Amino acid sequence: MKQYKRVRGMHDIMPGETEKWQYAEKIISETVRLFNYRELRTPVIEEQSLFERSIGSESDIISKEMYTFQDKKGRNLALRPEGTASAVRAFIESGLFSAKNITRLCYYGPMFRYDRPQKGRYRQFYQFGVELLGGFSPFFDGEVIEILYSIINNLGIEGCYFGINTLGCRECREKYTGKIKEYLSSAREALCEDCKTRIENSPLRILDCKNDRCRELTKNIPSIKEVLCTECTIHFDSVLEYLGKKGIAHDVQTNLVRGLDYYTRTVFEVYIKGDNNAIAAGGRYDMLVRELGGEDIPAVGFAIGMERLLTLMDAKLPVLPAVYLVCMGAEARNACVDIAAGLRKEGIAAEMDYDDKSLKAALRTADRARIEWCVILGERELEKGIILFKNMVTGVQEEISSEGCIQRIKELIKC
Repeated sequence: MKQYKRVRGMHDIMPGETEKWQYAEKIISETVRLFNYRELRTPVIEEQSLFERSIGSESDIISKEMYTFQDKKGRNLALRPEGTASAVRAFIESGLFSAKNITRLCYYGPMFRYDRPQKGRYRQFYQFGVELLGGFSPFFDGEVIEILYSIINNLGIEGCYFGINTLGCRECREKYTGKIKEYLSSAREALCEDCKTRIENSPLRILDCKNDRCRELTKNIPSIKEVLCTECTIHFDSVLEYLGKKGIAHDVQTNLVRGLDYYTRTVFEVYIKGDNNAIAAGGRYDMLVRELGGEDIPAVGFAIGMERLLTLMDAKLPVLPAVYLVCMGAEARNACVDIAAGLRKEGIAAEMDYDDKSLKAALRTADRARIEWCVILGERELEKGIILFKNMVTGVQEEISSEGCIQRIKELIKC
């Protein structure tokens, strides 16, 4: 009989690992709640053209990595490769933009890209992101970066810093792409095949190329600061001032452009010292809402790759109290069912095996499950009106009166 295995590039999150995910999810959700961001949940399937229009048809995501298919009516659909386009589509479709207020949203869920699988990188991966829509002030950029900084700190991840740059407004970008074309015109044939196409259609993407030869050719490319208008310069300087006031470590990286077409002005990535792979990234996208059919509304946001983030978490997870109930005999089993219900009512996890087992076998099961506490109940304990409560780590056990045993268990495990 065939043994089925997971599809290449996908991964199972198994017990023992899920607790780490749940802890990170809890810290992240508590952090964004303090900034009053509200959760948005969008479908994993969208129209293919939504991503082509927002991300850019020349991007690697669209041209090489997106999962696309036709449904039974012949519509071209896609599994979402990122979260911002879906969030903006929902923002427009729901009419949230008509409120003319600042809208603070967050999202979390699986994304899909046909990328080369490697450690910490999967074809189905999870992203958490925030989107702030309606705010043009550079302080909104600063707020979004501060949220990301707070999440990383609250997860106990040390040594992080922000790489930050500005891409300017539409006019600044046009001037800068002209400079890139001019700078690389004599080196065109030395570029990788992808960048030979990019130099005509999307010159900024050349700065995001991972090819070593292209990186060397663009190492001394002119900075965008040479063409920034006064308004864009003031905006970027104000963002840097905000980060300085908050004590957020950052480096201005003039070659940082991000790989998506919708970014304008501020762009940023987060790194851990000694590692060149970003764990999170974001920026401002003032033209995207209008590009997707909405009004002319500025926006800024970020996304965290959860798999990458979790590899950096070194904090010890809080251990939730749990009790394993060992019952010997039908009467003891009925009594343990009631005790388990009482423990769960008090927020204490309770597990029991309803099959008849020897005491030794039952304790071995509890030990394998790494449950620290055991309730033992048999004929002797029933006759004496007690339960036996055992610490599986220290071996210490105590006889507790059956009446009021829930309260005493709470005291012993310091719940």
